[in-house]
Amino acid sequence: MTMPDTRGGGRENAALGDEQVLPGTEDAGTAGAGTGSARGEQIRQAKDKVVDQARSTFRDARDRAGSSLDKGRRQAADQLGGIGSAFHRTGEQLRGENQARFGDVADSVGRQIDRVADYLRETDGRAIARDLEGFARRQPAVVFAGAFALGLVAARFLKSSGADSEFEAGPGGFDASA
Repeated sequence: MTMPDTRGGGRENAALGDEQVLPGTEDAGTAGAGTGSARGEQIRQAKDKVVDQARSTFRDARDRAGSSLDKGRRQAADQLGGIGSAFHRTGEQLRGENQARFGDVADSVGRQIDRVADYLRETDGRAIARDLEGFARRQPAVVFAGAFALGLVAARFLKSSGADSEFEAGPGGFDASA
C-alpha cells in the first residue's frame, strides 16, 4: 500500500508520483506480489467453500421442511377424506329414514369435503400457498373472519386447559384455604 510523501510540508511541495511504501505492506511491483495473490486465492477458496456448505445446508433444510409439510398435507387429506365418507354414509342413512332432503345436504357437504381432500392430495405446497394468497386478496373479509374464529377457538382451548390451576387458587387468584 502506498501513501503520498507529505514530508515536504504538504501537497504543494510534494512532487506528483512521489510515493513511499508503508512498513509491513508490499508494493504491487515488488517481488512479494506472489504471496499476496496466493493469500487472496486462499481466501477466495475458503469463501467459496463456506458459501457452498451454506447452500448445501439450506437445500437440505428446505427439503426436510418440504417433506414434513408434504407428509402433513397428505395426512390432512386422508383425515378429510374420512370425514367426507362419514357425511356420505350419513346421507345414505338419512335417505333410508325417509329424510331425503337432509340426506342430499349431507351428500353435498361430503362432496365438497372430498374436493378439498383431493385438492390437498394432488397439489404441491407452493401452489396451495399461491391459491391461499389469491383467495386472501379476493376475499379479505373472509380471511379476517376465519382468523377471528380461529382466535376464539384457540382462546377457548387455552382457557379450558388452564382451568385446573384457576380452581386451585380460588376466586380472584387468592388461595382459598387461607
